[in-house]
Amino acid sequence: MIHITDEILNKYLDGELRLSETEQVKSAIVNSEELQKKFNALKIVHDNLSIIKEDEVNLSFTDNLMKKIVKRTAVPKQQKYFIASVVTFITLLCLVIFGFSISATISTTSSSIGDSKSVLDSVSGLSEGLVKTLQQLFSGTGLSIIGSIFSIIVLISGYFFFEMQKRAKAHLSNGQHL
Repeated sequence: MIHITDEILNKYLDGELRLSETEQVKSAIVNSEELQKKFNALKIVHDNLSIIKEDEVNLSFTDNLMKKIVKRTAVPKQQKYFIASVVTFITLLCLVIFGFSISATISTTSSSIGDSKSVLDSVSGLSEGLVKTLQQLFSGTGLSIIGSIFSIIVLISGYFFFEMQKRAKAHLSNGQHL
């Protein structure tokens, strides 16, 4: 004798049981009021589900879907290019600041370096001058100016980033109605 569960009853309704199992389920349903209630409920659901017809898909559905997917992948590429350009700009700005510091250090220490000093002393003098220049640049008003420049860059890039997002979203929503 098999234990009759909802799964067994569903297989019985679908005709997926062997003949011996089918006979056991039939006799169990006849002999048990609880199983009759379960079976009747499952039969109602089974009959209603079999009435439902599948939706037919428009022939151009796949083409339209693929076009929308391609449009949506264009937005992240634009974002990557935008972020890359902002990072490049900030990197170039840092290189300009560093180059300015090195040129200022070389110009102040080149006059003090004589022929009698060794290469090690020259490098030591240049590095000390570079550290002093960087300390001057990143302290007081120099730091305020650099901070202001970076803040303006972040604000401007944020503005353009959100404007690009709005345009991309509007473009996608217009493309959905086509």
